[in-house]
Amino acid sequence: MSDNEDPNVISEEALYEHLDHYLSTFGSERSILCVSELDGFLTALGCSAQEFAPDFWLSAIWGAEEDQPKWPSLKEEDEFLSLVLIVYMETMNTIIHGDLHPVYLEQEIDNGESQLLVEEWCVGFMRGARLTGLGLDESNHDFYNEVLAPVRMFGTEAGWEKLEKMVDEEVDFWRETIEPSILRLVQFNHPEIQSNQLSDKPPILH
Repeated sequence: MSDNEDPNVISEEALYEHLDHYLSTFGSERSILCVSELDGFLTALGCSAQEFAPDFWLSAIWGAEEDQPKWPSLKEEDEFLSLVLIVYMETMNTIIHGDLHPVYLEQEIDNGESQLLVEEWCVGFMRGARLTGLGLDESNHDFYNEVLAPVRMFGTEAGWEKLEKMVDEEVDFWRETIEPSILRLVQFNHPEIQSNQLSDKPPILH
C-alpha cells in the first residue's frame, strides 16, 4: 500500500466481490443475486422523478418478507448495508452528472475473446422500475415505451424470446441503445441534469 492510499477506502474489485458474496449467500430465487443486477436496480431508482429513501428499497433487494436474510451477526448486516450504500451513492453520482457507467458482466468466449452480458443489469433495472412505478405515467406512455424498450428487450422473458429470433446485428443494435435510452429517461425526469451523451468512458466490467 502506498503512503497516499487510504486504508478505509475499499477498492472497486473488493467492493464487488464482497457484495456478490452477500447476495449469493443470503439471497433466494426471488432476490437480486449479483452486483450487475443490483446496479441496474439502483439505476432505475435514480431514473425516477421521485427520490426514495433506503428504507423504501433495501428490503426489495431480497424479495418478499419471507426472503429477508437471517443475518448471523450484526457486523455482517452492517457491512452489507454500508457496501450497498456505497454502490448506491456511486450510481446516483453518475446520474447526477448526466452520465452512465453500468456494471455489466463479462463472459469469456472462444479464442480468448470476451462478450458483454447486459441481461442481469437489465433484469435489475426492470425490478427497480416495477418497484417505483417507473414508466406507468399514461400521459407519457409512448415516450416511456420507447426509452424502456431496450431494457425490456434484455430484461424480460418476452424480450428474450424476441432476441432469439434476431440476427446478431439486430441484437447489437438493441444492446447499443440501452445507455442512450436510459440517459434520455434521466434527463426527462430530471431536466436540470445535462445528459452527457458523448461520454467515452466504457461500462464497468465485472
